[in-house]
Formats: sequence, C-alpha cells, structure tokens
Amino acid sequence: MTITNLIPARFLCLIAHLVILITLIWSRDANVRACLPEVYTAEQYNSVDTALIIGLALSIVFLSIELIGFMAGISMFIHPVGLLSTACHSSAAIALSFYLFEEWPCYIFWYIFGFCSAFPVLVEVGVLIAVLGLKKVR
Repeated sequence: MTITNLIPARFLCLIAHLVILITLIWSRDANVRACLPEVYTAEQYNSVDTALIIGLALSIVFLSIELIGFMAGISMFIHPVGLLSTACHSSAAIALSFYLFEEWPCYIFWYIFGFCSAFPVLVEVGVLIAVLGLKKVR
C-alpha cells in the first residue's frame, strides 16, 4: 500500500468504527446480558447498561475528535499517525463486530476501548497540540 492510499483507508476505518459503535448502542441488550449472572436484578442490569453506554459514548466522542483533526487536515498528512489510526480503528471495527455478534462479556469492551479508542485519541491530541499550539510541523 502506498502512502497515498493511507488517507482514504484511514477515513474508511474511522467511519467503519463509528458505524459499529452506533450499531452497538442500538443493540446492546445481548451484550449487557452476557455481562450478568443468570439471575440478576434490575439494578445490576441498569448498572452494567449505564457503564456500557458511557463507554460507547466516550468512544464516539474520541472518534469525533480524531475525525475533526483528520478532516481539518491537521493530522491528515502525518503518515505515522495515519498508519497508527488506520491499524487501531480497523482492529476496533473487527473486534467490535465480534463483540456484537458473539455477545462477548463487557470487560472485553474496555480492552478494545483502551487500545483502539483511547490510545489513538491521545496521539491525535498530541498532534493537535504540537501543530496548533506549538506550531510544529511534523
């Protein structure tokens, strides 16, 4: 893959991750039930559901920050950041697809969140600070 193909690949991976997150918000019931014992109370269900909603919402916020930096052109042409973002978000799209269809327990979501949403947004924020705040280019 050449460097010129990295920009559309990054965009498609970001959008794929966003679509799967939105799908997970709509159909999270099976995943919430997978996190609970066979007999559970409404309080337990609501607690796990709320935690999952918060995680999914944070993922969407982090993804939005990355999309803004990307679409504004701030990190679009910094190739190591683009490669990291593409790898993380394509991994997230695949892992969250399995999470959705295989009804994995909730603790697995937090690993996916940490490696595939939180880590890339930290890099993106670092790039935003370097480019906008410190006026450093690459």
